[in-house]
Amino acid sequence: MRGKFIVLEGLDGAGLSTQSVLLENHLKLRGLKTMLTKEPTNGLLGGIIKASLKGEWKTSYKSLQLLFCADRAHHLENEIEPALVDGRIVISDRYLFSTLAYGYASNVNYKWLRYINLNFRLPDLAILLDVSADTSLSRISGGRSNLELFEHKENLSKVRQAYLHAAKEFHIKVVDANGSIADVEGKIDKIVDKFLSLR
Repeated sequence: MRGKFIVLEGLDGAGLSTQSVLLENHLKLRGLKTMLTKEPTNGLLGGIIKASLKGEWKTSYKSLQLLFCADRAHHLENEIEPALVDGRIVISDRYLFSTLAYGYASNVNYKWLRYINLNFRLPDLAILLDVSADTSLSRISGGRSNLELFEHKENLSKVRQAYLHAAKEFHIKVVDANGSIADVEGKIDKIVDKFLSLR
């Protein structure tokens, strides 16, 4: 049986990495085969992207989003699709909706972003962990000393609005992620269990 592709999206500080791990553990306890992954990846292209986000080198926002797309294409072909064929539940910490949201917030043409990204397969289930820009910044600043490229309140507010727009367009489940880790985990588990028909 072919697997399912689940994506968690949201602002930095929304808890994507934490909740991705917790969701994988939740599904493993139910005997399901899983694969946990993220974007940008840990490959060569992902490393170039991360260096740009940290300000180690500069490029245009448009070329940055094209790098994200190239990384995504390689990610799909070499990791995600093989895992789905193997019957795994693939959980990705970020996917193409991040490109739509962060690209739009950096004034890259949304229709163009949408066009190039809809050449990729859509996830079977996408969940947006929604937090305010203030919550995002508070959590980010508490965890590390340096802010990355998009991590300023005005930018994050634009990204959040773009995410909410995408949620309506692509039927993404929206979870209020301002609460505790356990509270958010419970909400995600409930959505995923219903989607996978788990009791």
